[in-house]
Amino acid sequence: MSEIDIAIGRQLWWTQNRRSRSWAVPYARKKQVKAKSLLTFRNLINSGKLKKPEHWPVHVTAIIHPLTHGRFDPENAAPMVKAILDGITQSGYWPDDNADYVLGPDYRLGEPSTEKGVYHITIRIEEKEH
Repeated sequence: MSEIDIAIGRQLWWTQNRRSRSWAVPYARKKQVKAKSLLTFRNLINSGKLKKPEHWPVHVTAIIHPLTHGRFDPENAAPMVKAILDGITQSGYWPDDNADYVLGPDYRLGEPSTEKGVYHITIRIEEKEH
C-alpha cells in the first residue's frame, strides 16, 4: 500500500458544487493540480520511493482533508481527485486510469488540514491480493 499526499491551496480548490461563468477558470485550476500530481509521482518513481504496481487493477481511495471540522462531503472533491489521477497517468505510474487498471476512487473524509488555507488529498493505492 502506498499513500501519497497532494497539497492544494484554497486558491486552486474546485468542487462539483462550484459554478463558473467561464470554463477557463476551473480548467486552469485543474490543470495546475494535474501538473502538481504529475511532478509528485514522477519524482517519487524516479527516486525509487514509489514502485509501480505488479498486478492490475489497483484500488484507489482518496482521503480528503478539509480546512475545518465543519460539515464536508468528500465526494464533492471529485474534480480535484480526477485531476490528480490524470497526473498519475501522465507520470507513467499506471497505463491508464480506466477500470482495467484502477478501481475507484473511493472517497473518505480525513482529519482537517493542519495547514491554514491548504487542503490535502491523500491518494491511497492498494494492490489486490492474488
